[in-house]
Amino acid sequence: MTITHRSVLNHLAGGELVEAIESDVKRCALRARLAPDKAARDPAEIGAEVIATLMPRWQCILDSDDSITTPLYRHTTALALATALHQQGFRAPALTARALTAITALNDAVALSDHFYRKSGEIRALLQSAPLMPARRPPHKKSLTLWRAGDVASVQVDDHFHAMYVLQVAHGAPIVEFYDYLDRQPPTMDTLRALRARGTPASDEGSCLDRHALFGLVHQPDPAHQFVLLASAVDGPDNQHLQRRDGLYVVSDVFRLTQDLRARHPAQR
Repeated sequence: MTITHRSVLNHLAGGELVEAIESDVKRCALRARLAPDKAARDPAEIGAEVIATLMPRWQCILDSDDSITTPLYRHTTALALATALHQQGFRAPALTARALTAITALNDAVALSDHFYRKSGEIRALLQSAPLMPARRPPHKKSLTLWRAGDVASVQVDDHFHAMYVLQVAHGAPIVEFYDYLDRQPPTMDTLRALRARGTPASDEGSCLDRHALFGLVHQPDPAHQFVLLASAVDGPDNQHLQRRDGLYVVSDVFRLTQDLRARHPAQR
């Protein structure tokens, strides 16, 4: 029987890790393919956008060390990412090379089944073949979340860290605001207790509340290790110094938030 992307992902036995990767790849692919100019865009151009959007989140795992994740977890992540991207018609050469290395490492560690071992040659050939973008766009998946009001989390973007607070959950998404924190080291609750909420510039006179409905943040703990829970059931940062907006929050997701934080804080890049 010919190996398929679905069978490769099933063999990885990654549980929530593989599920999260598939969901993230499909979310990014759907977003790119819904662009107004999609009919005129080359699949390679769409793929480049998908990979550029997806990878900053999952680099949190791929670039981590043994104090954060195990080598086998990183290998599984690389292989699942490469497979899920290829399934949607995209390929990143550096990620594919890492996935091929992961196949060897997983087999050497006897981490997966005999069937995976026997099919390793076919899996390698599949990942190195020219990807074909499916005619149908990935379906939109209803958002649910295991995050709760009162949660505090560290948020990694590139090599810097932010800190967020979950105000409530609405329509399956955490509604979050941020502490006034940006550093190369992850925040601690001792540090955050002394900080106020961070706003977004509104005028010369002050800043406004900065709240986001964060769709796509589903699992707790986060398999990508981008959002790391620090505390639960605590009071949020003081935001009385911030002006109120007409709207309640900005509708966003984990990828738009990453791009937004990069744009607002270019020194972190």
